[in-house]
Amino acid sequence: MRNAISQAVVAHTATPAKDSWPLYSRIAWKLIPIIFLVQIFGFLDRANVGFAKLQMQHDLGLSNAAYGLGAGIFFIGYFVFEIPSNLLLDRMGAKLLFARTLLVWGLATIAMAFAKNDLQFYGLRFIIGVAEAGFAPGTQLYLSQWFPGKYRGRINSAFLISLPIGLALGGPIAGLVMSTLHLTSGYAGWQWLFFIEGAVSVALVPLVLRLLPNRLQDARWLNNDEKRIVAEDVAHLARQAESRHWSATLSPMVLCLTTIYFLVLAGNYGIGFWLPQIIRNSGVAHTMDVGLLSAVPYIFTVFAMLVIGKLSDRSGDRARYLVLCSLLSAIGLAVTAIWIRDTAIGLAGMTLVAIGILGSIPVFWAVVARRLTGAAAVVGFAFINSIGNLAGFVSPFAIGIITDRTGTQISGLYTLSAMSLLSAILLILFVRERRTLTDEDTK
Repeated sequence: MRNAISQAVVAHTATPAKDSWPLYSRIAWKLIPIIFLVQIFGFLDRANVGFAKLQMQHDLGLSNAAYGLGAGIFFIGYFVFEIPSNLLLDRMGAKLLFARTLLVWGLATIAMAFAKNDLQFYGLRFIIGVAEAGFAPGTQLYLSQWFPGKYRGRINSAFLISLPIGLALGGPIAGLVMSTLHLTSGYAGWQWLFFIEGAVSVALVPLVLRLLPNRLQDARWLNNDEKRIVAEDVAHLARQAESRHWSATLSPMVLCLTTIYFLVLAGNYGIGFWLPQIIRNSGVAHTMDVGLLSAVPYIFTVFAMLVIGKLSDRSGDRARYLVLCSLLSAIGLAVTAIWIRDTAIGLAGMTLVAIGILGSIPVFWAVVARRLTGAAAVVGFAFINSIGNLAGFVSPFAIGIITDRTGTQISGLYTLSAMSLLSAILLILFVRERRTLTDEDTK
């Protein structure tokens, strides 16, 4: 099967160059800002429903369970189309797939502004999920064409800090838009929020088409010698990883990693979709204040992710950092549940959750990249991400049901804490990382 990675890899028996970080740093500055922007607005379009809920729930007459279903149904579309989208990236290249993704999810987000009932809400959330399917594993597949394993922790962190940055910006932006534009031209603040953020996503499409190279050989800003170095370094990683198709994807280790990713993301989406409501229920009434406070956990997370990514590269034992992050998330969720009515302590707990969950994601994908390459990477990245992201359906929907029945999110938060603890246990028991790099390699 023709695939993106094999086109960027040449057969070679040499070890990766040890003084190549300046080259990879230059490549990172060319590629990462573009997909960084796409990721930010993708996550804004995915998560802005948590802020829109503060006004939209009343206007559309949604119960907490109905809102949770709508927030989570995104991930059903995401799940169904994840692997087909990654196979499509393998055939058409990153540039066209990412541009298509931006266009469709932007238009669907704009359409969300005009939803009139719960069925339209569900349908558009499903379409946004379909549109975004393949983007997250696609970026990991794309980066695996450009960066060898010894740099993947810091490269993933540099790219994936787009998540906390997007979420940190999302709160204040949502609060500002919803409080200042409410009823402007007869539209509610939540409608303006969807319209503006969707329009910006559509506006980014020409940028992606113009600046993002499809594959290594398309990078005009690299000379032939530099392309050869990159191809040989990536090939060195490929020889250490599994390259078979479904046999690798369905191996016990990959299934274990998929389970761990599901447990990690359950906490992420449980907090992400309900964070504005948790802050409001702690006694913060004004929408703008809710937006500003919701940014606090993610501001700290930006710096934590960069540190965790670099330390995991340096140590070579990434599993240890995944365990620590899972434990941090479990503690933070428990703290939030215990002090759910205390804004300051609750925010501190949610900061621990954000650092633990988002800090683990770049390290997690670096672990996966050491185990899968070639055809296995095309399917395996999508398989792990699609199954893991089903937590985005289960988690907010379950918390919505629990909240309707108990009048509080406390029991749901304890459940998420237990799931984070279980992910730490699975990592300790089944995931081992052997140190294969020298200290000189990681400098």
